[in-house]
Amino acid sequence: MITPSHLMYSWALAKRTEKTALEGPVKHRATAFVIGALLPDIPVYVFFLVCGVLLGYGHEQLWDDMYFNSGWSVAFTLSHSLLLWPLLYLIAKYKQSFIAQWVAVSAIFHIVVDFCVHTADAYAHFWPLTDWRFVSPISYWDRAAYGQYVGCFDAALVLALLWWLSTRYRESKLRFLIYVLLTLAALRFLMEFYSLLNYA
Repeated sequence: MITPSHLMYSWALAKRTEKTALEGPVKHRATAFVIGALLPDIPVYVFFLVCGVLLGYGHEQLWDDMYFNSGWSVAFTLSHSLLLWPLLYLIAKYKQSFIAQWVAVSAIFHIVVDFCVHTADAYAHFWPLTDWRFVSPISYWDRAAYGQYVGCFDAALVLALLWWLSTRYRESKLRFLIYVLLTLAALRFLMEFYSLLNYA
């Protein structure tokens, strides 16, 4: 799933679980969840900036070759590990570090969502124990695997979550931010829906 969607999912999850069994004070909770949603994708952005922008490799070489067959792929795999992030959660729980727990929970949530929508670009989530990859029948981007439908559904879900978040905050600065994000999300939904109608 695209990174901005992960951020919105985790922000909504943080707000929704404020009064559940997840421990700790409310302060910094949403921030920790958003950071946790971002961290698994950081190596991909660094890869693009270094290899694509600074070194000037072309799109096909970047995403069809180097993404899968270079040392960078180890970083992508580890950042999407369903071994390391649960281990971080257990350590954080033992140390009673609530913020680290929330970051880990959000990262795991990110990885589980990705697990469901990656096809040929699936991660080896349990490496180095095994190279097995779950190749999902649906993709968040590949039209050959219903990417246009997943993209439209994702855009609609993000729009709904932002609307729900707008009803949960009273601070004017946060509400303004959410309204800006709502506007952007609405534009993205219209683009995804237009694409669905024209290329489905």
